[in-house]
Amino acid sequence: MSANNIVLKILGLLLLAGAVLKGHELLTTPMANVDIWSNRYFLIFVVEFELSLSIWLLSGLFKRASWLVTLGCFSLFCCITLYKGLTGAASCGCFGNVHVNPWITLFAIDLPAVVLLALFRPKMEMQRVLHIPHWLEPLPNPITLGVVFVLGLSAIAVSSPLLILNEPAMATTEYEVLEPETWIGKELPILEHIDIGNQLKTGNWLVVLYHHDCPACAEAIPKIEQMVRDLKGNKGFLQFALVEVPPYAQANSTPISQDSYCILGKLDAGKEWFVTTPVSVCIQGGIVRESWEEDVPIPEDIIDIRTYAKK
Repeated sequence: MSANNIVLKILGLLLLAGAVLKGHELLTTPMANVDIWSNRYFLIFVVEFELSLSIWLLSGLFKRASWLVTLGCFSLFCCITLYKGLTGAASCGCFGNVHVNPWITLFAIDLPAVVLLALFRPKMEMQRVLHIPHWLEPLPNPITLGVVFVLGLSAIAVSSPLLILNEPAMATTEYEVLEPETWIGKELPILEHIDIGNQLKTGNWLVVLYHHDCPACAEAIPKIEQMVRDLKGNKGFLQFALVEVPPYAQANSTPISQDSYCILGKLDAGKEWFVTTPVSVCIQGGIVRESWEEDVPIPEDIIDIRTYAKK
């Protein structure tokens, strides 16, 4: 077996493993659907593409065409993992619930795959002897071609409806998807899961949910803290709480300043929470009056909380 065949087979198995793991994640874990990387239907498309490509590579059919497609595919993967690494993503998302740092994926899998594909190209000697154009390949055995086609079509026909029709529940004892847009006019549903929840049930609060390693949160929290300083002296009319979503930060990696005037809290680590942070909610007596996702409200939005009580 040639080096090119070995490389393509290994990458085929890698793609098959990625498709299976992402499919398992889609069946067991809800998606946030806040961007293309967390959109359920886009991820289903990715699963079917990787599944189809893996079957093609493992079949050994049309080696030059499969080599070109695979080279383009892993070149694109390099761009995606680089982007995720630069934006601070915790996982590349390549292996579903098996979280791998984007930088590890980039330098241990994607870049080596591109290099190996570039070094070990399909041999073209027989085509040169027969004077066949380089972009053409001899047709494979019709029976082999038919078997591979039926196998690939069957895999897609079975997996697509399975993934589309079996969306996991939004809340279980192990995880919960938070939907702040549905909270307005209701008691903050996570109060019982916040260690300072009893304190938040009385008075007027701006509660901010954040992840310690979220780049957007790192930008938002200083703005919130500045807002607290600007509004200092309002005699307790409006209080501010920063609630950390697990996993929690180490003492030296928190985005909160040491002289922060915000009340600090934590969301229960007993379950996994799916939410795109930062999320800001304005509550009055525990009732949500307004919410902002991935944005920081300006003082004019929250200073007169009495207007929310009239809604």
